[in-house]
Amino acid sequence: MQLISWSQRHVRAELHVQPGIPVSAEESALILIAEDDPSVRSLLARVLRARGYTVVEAANGAEALEIAATFEEPCQLLLTDVVMPELNGPELAARLLRDGRAERVIYMTGYADVLLETREPVTVLRKPFTPTALAEAVRDVLSH
Repeated sequence: MQLISWSQRHVRAELHVQPGIPVSAEESALILIAEDDPSVRSLLARVLRARGYTVVEAANGAEALEIAATFEEPCQLLLTDVVMPELNGPELAARLLRDGRAERVIYMTGYADVLLETREPVTVLRKPFTPTALAEAVRDVLSH
């Protein structure tokens, strides 16, 4: 089931930025994406790379943990789906934040009834969202 409904035409139009040329320190940040839908994960990575971010992709929470363990420095942002098999997004985020492997988190979900129980405020992107909304949320979270 595809939860994001971006048209390829829409995405191509939004990708016409200067790829690989960061505008700010935040835009050169390392972002770890944990998303179990390969087409969504690929699209997220393309959008963020086009804006100058360094992006590492993981197919699920367990893979994201393995990848994060190899980082010399923590990733500045974990962009994770909430609902994933085996290890869900909130569990993944809790572990990476606790272990100092991630500094900030943005959750993504296509389910309206998903509630995140945390003590701190969280950023949640409701699917479907546009590439512009993704870029704005990432920039906002990284700048705070």
